[in-house]
Amino acid sequence: MMHAYPLAKRPTRAGFTLIEMIGVMVVISILFAAAVPSVVNLIRTQRSIDDRAALPKIAAALKLGMLREQRFPLDMNASIAGTDADADYWWNLATRHGAGSANEARYPLGTIPGEANTRKLYFAKASWGGQSFFEITGDGSTWLADPLDPQELRLLLVSTTNPDLPLADVLTNTQFNAFWNNWAVGSDGNPASGDWPDYGLSKEQWAGRAPELNIERIDLREWLSTVVIENRRAIAEASGAEFTESSPSYSGTSLLDNWELGSVYAYTENLIDTEIVLRRAEVTDDSEGTAYTQVNGLDLAKRGRVIDESKDVLIQISGFKTVTSGTPPTNNSTKATGEFELSLTDRAPLALISSLSGDSPLALSGWGNADGPIQNRYFLKTQELLLGEPWTFAEVGIFTITDNFSTLRFDGLQWHY
Repeated sequence: MMHAYPLAKRPTRAGFTLIEMIGVMVVISILFAAAVPSVVNLIRTQRSIDDRAALPKIAAALKLGMLREQRFPLDMNASIAGTDADADYWWNLATRHGAGSANEARYPLGTIPGEANTRKLYFAKASWGGQSFFEITGDGSTWLADPLDPQELRLLLVSTTNPDLPLADVLTNTQFNAFWNNWAVGSDGNPASGDWPDYGLSKEQWAGRAPELNIERIDLREWLSTVVIENRRAIAEASGAEFTESSPSYSGTSLLDNWELGSVYAYTENLIDTEIVLRRAEVTDDSEGTAYTQVNGLDLAKRGRVIDESKDVLIQISGFKTVTSGTPPTNNSTKATGEFELSLTDRAPLALISSLSGDSPLALSGWGNADGPIQNRYFLKTQELLLGEPWTFAEVGIFTITDNFSTLRFDGLQWHY
């Protein structure tokens, strides 16, 4: 008797064969290889966009810091200086005035602090770096090569988010101007004007990658302030000064002689707004009983202002005197005159005040007696001028430069501003 046995169940296969796994990995690798450049480019593009958006904020903080602290920052583009170094470095100045941390100001997003590729600050006139407005502008007359075209008042903030694209630590003036005037990105990824060396960059390293460079122009020319200063010379003698015949500046007929009654008077030449008092008295000649006017002197009650500094400034006395002459003697009325010549001061003193404690004010040159009384001077906003009076050189006021155009005037009596 034969028995029937069920056939054994063949086990079900699970998983992948080695060949299948290799095939899947090949497909994934192909897809990954195709996707990675796009992802990397996307990341680079986004970082560059973020960097471009950050530069105006940093530039605004730099401008605010320069204006408030009245100094230009140290550029220090070499990477050897840490962000905690000198407080005058540009990134620390920007940090103090709203640019975030020093690392945020100095290093683009994606750049590890300490790397060589940092943001760079360039000056149109590199020698200004680290100096105060006070040190730069001096007397306001020679610090700009051309006050009508102040090219010196420009800075560039330059950045890239890619560490394989080095930036120059120093730009020549030609390279600076190429960036300022010509920089634009062409459709081929190169500068739209000029070649890479024109901008101080390596063509081999930067070719086709101009979009990865971001620049921010920092124009300070709006800070240029023109101050028209009118500085007139003043009368040296103080108000209330007494003049008598013995005064060294007196010349002419004797004051003490008797003048015909009511005929003598005094007036000024080349002066306005002056007040003078003629000291005179009526006297009687005992021998003849004739009344005369006697002049004892003159007082300058108010200085007044000089009209024309190139001409003499005089107080004139004029009148008539009775002169006896001839045989037989006769009395004749003769006009008589005398004058006091007044001396003038040097021009009123002006000085530039330093924002740094301990620095003495710097006197503005060019205000000698032979210099023109009206001059244009050029300063930066927020600077201050110390004003003095010409008689004792006492300080009488401070003029703060707040407008692009302002006037400051000493009229021979006082300052107007």
